[in-house]
Amino acid sequence: MRSLRTQHLTLLFLLLFSPQFLPYTHADEYIFASIEFDPFGYVEDGAIKGIIPDIARAIADEANIQIEIKLLPYSRVVNYTKNGDADLAIFSRNSDNDAEVDYISLLFEQNVILLTKKGNPLLSHKEIYDPGKIQTIGYLRGTNFCPQILQDDRLSTYEIKDFSQGLKMLNSNRISAFLTIDSTALYESKKLGLQDSFEFPGFSIRTLDAWLQMPKSSAIDKTFPIDAIRSAANKLKTEDKIEAILKKHLQTQQIQSHQQ
Repeated sequence: MRSLRTQHLTLLFLLLFSPQFLPYTHADEYIFASIEFDPFGYVEDGAIKGIIPDIARAIADEANIQIEIKLLPYSRVVNYTKNGDADLAIFSRNSDNDAEVDYISLLFEQNVILLTKKGNPLLSHKEIYDPGKIQTIGYLRGTNFCPQILQDDRLSTYEIKDFSQGLKMLNSNRISAFLTIDSTALYESKKLGLQDSFEFPGFSIRTLDAWLQMPKSSAIDKTFPIDAIRSAANKLKTEDKIEAILKKHLQTQQIQSHQQ
């Protein structure tokens, strides 16, 4: 009888403490992938800083979870999230990723523009196809801001590694337009002392939604605190704390006054 009772207790112990039955604990640590370019993610004085790390930490504090932030190039952030090497990330929603990622919360929007050099403004969509105005369009490696432009055989495109290179190439006439994000391009152009060299605010192409995302494999893990994370992200957005982080890093007020 004692042996049978021992067996029952052992079985109960195994059931209760098997990984699939263990509740989420605060000791769990999750990998949060961040895009590695200023001001979205960078290292300063040995510390990881930027828009994405600040938002990530705010979400983690609100959701009471532990995170490790990894800085990666944009394309690797996407791939890490899709294959499950990262638990969380923030980047633009793309239908190409729908089969591998889940979208937790819409956090902010970005305006995609075609930026041209001062004196060569784009006044209509038709002018994009005018070889007298646009010969080559630069775009950031790993991004797909506007498939209609990047996949159009009538247009010549050139892959660029980062915002700084794109602005320098535009300024030196190596490209005639830069497919980019308005606020980030203005931020970077100010750092380079080139803010008066381009036709800001640029020609608006579309709006991109930046989402908090996770691999679909995480949704299968019952211990993954998705509800707490979603609630935290939504609360931060509702309370305008994400907007405050964007203003802090992008100096949105100065950008708006510059455009006016």
